Amino acid sequence: MRTENNMASDVREAPETVEVDQTTARCDGGGVLGHPAVYLNMGSKGWVECPYCDRKFVLREGATGH
Repeated sequence: MRTENNMASDVREAPETVEVDQTTARCDGGGVLGHPAVYLNMGSKGWVECPYCDRKFVLREGATGH
């Protein structure tokens, strides 16, 4: 049974964070054993996580996002 006290321990950091210059990022998991290529749109959040590998893409500070 989960309680509020142990829910925080279930939050995991992204395995990798990548800074990008545009609000759309391409992820294929990297390497030979990656995953299908996906294009991820971060919208106005300024970040997005890949649903396959949890890699986090963050809009670089000062980037225009176009």
